[in-house]
Amino acid sequence: MGGALCAAAVVVLCLLVVRTAGGDHLREFSGGEKWGDNLITAPFLILMVAAAPLFLAEYHRRGLWFTRERGFFQGGSNVVVLRPARLRFRAFWLLISVLAWAALIAGPVYYDITTDVFADADSSLWTLLVTHGLFASGMTVLLLFSLLKRMTYERLAARFGGGIVYGSADQRAWRFLSYQFRFELWFAFGCGALLGAIPLVYQLAAESCYTNECVPVPDAGQLAWLIWGAAGCAAFALIGCLSAWRSGESLYSGESVS
Repeated sequence: MGGALCAAAVVVLCLLVVRTAGGDHLREFSGGEKWGDNLITAPFLILMVAAAPLFLAEYHRRGLWFTRERGFFQGGSNVVVLRPARLRFRAFWLLISVLAWAALIAGPVYYDITTDVFADADSSLWTLLVTHGLFASGMTVLLLFSLLKRMTYERLAARFGGGIVYGSADQRAWRFLSYQFRFELWFAFGCGALLGAIPLVYQLAAESCYTNECVPVPDAGQLAWLIWGAAGCAAFALIGCLSAWRSGESLYSGESVS
C-alpha cells in the first residue's frame, strides 16, 4: 500500500507540473475551485500518508516491536529494535533524492535561465517545484549524515561509552534529543534544504538579464544567508551525530516520546 501511494504521489506531482508548465492554473483542475492553491501540497500529503504503512512494514520486517506501560511524559511506551539496513539500500535512496532535486530544481532553473521553455508557465509551477525539490535536497543531506552516524556511533560508544553515567542530566538530555527526537537529522535536513535552494538565487539574478550575453550575478547577501545557514545546521548535525552515543542506547533502536 505504501509503495502504491508513493507512486500515486509521483504521478500527481508530474501531472501538476506538466499542466502548470503549460500555463494552466491549479484552479482549473478537478476540485481546483474548492482546493485552489492548496493542491500544491497534494503530492507531499500523499507521501506523508504513505510513510505510515511504509515505516510500519519496515519495522515489522527488520525488527522487533513491543509496547509497555509508561507515563505520558516518561516516553518509551512503544519501542522497536531493528536489524541494520544494508548500505546499498541507503545508496539507492540517496541516488533517488539527488535525482529528484536535479529534476525539480537544478534542471528547471537551468532551462529557465537559458531558454524560454517556461515562458508561459503559471506561477504555481515554481511553488510546486521548489516545495518538493527542497524536500528532496533535505533528504539527501539527511541520508549522508545518517550514514556518518552509522559509521561512527558504535566505535565512539565502544571507546567512550564506559564513562556514561545513566540517569545523569547529560545522559538523559542526549537520550531525549538524539535517541527519541533524532534532532541531528532535523538539522541535517535543514542544511540540505538550504543548499538545495542555491540555484534559485541564480534564477532570481537572471531575471534582470535581458540579453543572451548577460551573465547572472547572484546576490551576495542571499548566498551568504543560505551558505551560513546551511553551515550552522551542518555544525549542529555533526555535533549530534558524533555525540549521539552519549544517550547510552543502541543505534538500531528507537522509542516513542510518549
